[in-house]
Amino acid sequence: MSVASGRFTRALLLTVGVAAAVALPSLVGTPLMPSTGDSGARIALAAPAWDNDNNDDPTNDNSDERNIEGQVLTLREDTSPPEALVGMVGGNVWARLHNDQLRNSGVGLGDYVKMQGEYAEHGIFDAYQVDVVDRWGGDNGNDNA
Repeated sequence: MSVASGRFTRALLLTVGVAAAVALPSLVGTPLMPSTGDSGARIALAAPAWDNDNNDDPTNDNSDERNIEGQVLTLREDTSPPEALVGMVGGNVWARLHNDQLRNSGVGLGDYVKMQGEYAEHGIFDAYQVDVVDRWGGDNGNDNA
């Protein structure tokens, strides 16, 4: 093989390689250069929303991340909003009681509650709906008092 034919072969292989690299994405439907693609075939990528603001709508999402339940171990009524330490199977969670839920639900120390809301920073739960399931030391009509 002569030097001239070796150079020609390398140039030919390089040209075929570049042509294949440019043509292959177009053949499978994803153009290498956007200007060669169909303007109607654009793809937009979206990230999941971090601000799941269901603040006054407890029916919007019933996932485990939006519901907690347990016994109220501590109540801080003097904070704004009031806070409750809820004892749960997986560990205790501080919950901020929004929308005047302390007064509306009548929650008290020792009550077993279900709360709907969302987790905020540092694992604090923002509760927008509080339901007292069982009152501590009270009669709730189900013979569990």
